[in-house]
Amino acid sequence: MSSIKALLMFAAVCLSVFVHANTQEYVFINIWDEYVQPTTLPTPLAPRRLLQPDINIDEASLAQFKTAYPSYAELAIDKQNQLMQRFAVRQTPVRVIVKDDKVIKRELLTTNSAPSTEKETQIPLQTLTGAPFSIATMNSQYRVLFFSDSLCPFQHIPACEMRIKQNNQLADSSAYPVVTVIKPFYVEEQSALDYQQRFEIKHDIVFDHHNEVFSQFEIRELPYWVVQDKHGEVVYRGNQPPNID
Repeated sequence: MSSIKALLMFAAVCLSVFVHANTQEYVFINIWDEYVQPTTLPTPLAPRRLLQPDINIDEASLAQFKTAYPSYAELAIDKQNQLMQRFAVRQTPVRVIVKDDKVIKRELLTTNSAPSTEKETQIPLQTLTGAPFSIATMNSQYRVLFFSDSLCPFQHIPACEMRIKQNNQLADSSAYPVVTVIKPFYVEEQSALDYQQRFEIKHDIVFDHHNEVFSQFEIRELPYWVVQDKHGEVVYRGNQPPNID
């Protein structure tokens, strides 16, 4: 009886291996979107391949991304988008399960709203000097928020150095406070301090530990400006420096 049970277990294992041998999971992401809002990768349902569409990408950019995000070390470019076309992939991020070269499951993946490499303790909003920062309350007629990325200069942030220079000039000339807000994705506060030194920032910087400020203003592009009036209402938003004087 025990030998029969052992044979059945062996057969089940063999069947599982056979099924997985004929089943492949493909996860398609766009690294430029990942820098802004990372994808939550689900548990694999079969051997997984991570793929980047062959659009606006080169090997150097891919290598930079994999260095920044080691969990994507196996990411490869879908050359000439062959697999995207074969499996009719029209958007990312998406997971496609293929068995015997036929799609048996297609699933759009969710993105993280507030990824962080830090401990889960809630860190209050404050500047790098420790001064409290409020999203809605201010003591001036206007306030300029400049949303930026501490990884600048980097290819996924077009013209970021020029935008930072423009914002520094704005901070020097404006009668209203200017605050730089640094996104927290996969970096620590030290990265914001390095950014401050690298670009000689003399105005306040907020490291948005829990993505609160970015989420509040629905920031999807970097660098980006938002201007608030004294009531906290947004009176300007855009990728060009505001004119509020």
